[in-house]
Amino acid sequence: MEITVQGWRASAAEWDAVRGVPSGDLPALSPEQKEVAQKLGVSEEDYARSVLAGRRTQDILLQKAEALGAFLERRISGNGGEVQINRVVLDVVEHKFTIELSVNGKPRLLRIEESLVDDYLDSGSADSEESLGRIFDRALLGVTA
Repeated sequence: MEITVQGWRASAAEWDAVRGVPSGDLPALSPEQKEVAQKLGVSEEDYARSVLAGRRTQDILLQKAEALGAFLERRISGNGGEVQINRVVLDVVEHKFTIELSVNGKPRLLRIEESLVDDYLDSGSADSEESLGRIFDRALLGVTA
């Protein structure tokens, strides 16, 4: 299963976390990044902090996508290979996951709101888990029969 995050964002928590990072520990900027910082009127150090915050956030978002993939894999375990999860993509702009499935060899797409996944992962909500399962099962309805 391929797991990807499309787009870029930095969370407020990661911005706070990188404020105290010594300038010597910030990532080196590429010439292109330096040019962007200059065009934006941002210091190279501040731009490097934004790059670091973005990387840290991307790691967290990737972990979230991996956790959703694992949830869905558990959901289909024991189905005899009728359902395969090919790709889980988090679109950070739309705040949605797109899951590319293969059901009995037929491609299917499933879209899930990021907020529902957050609810499930952050609080372990039984309601969120049930909702995720119901959405997944509906996507398969009529295809696996």
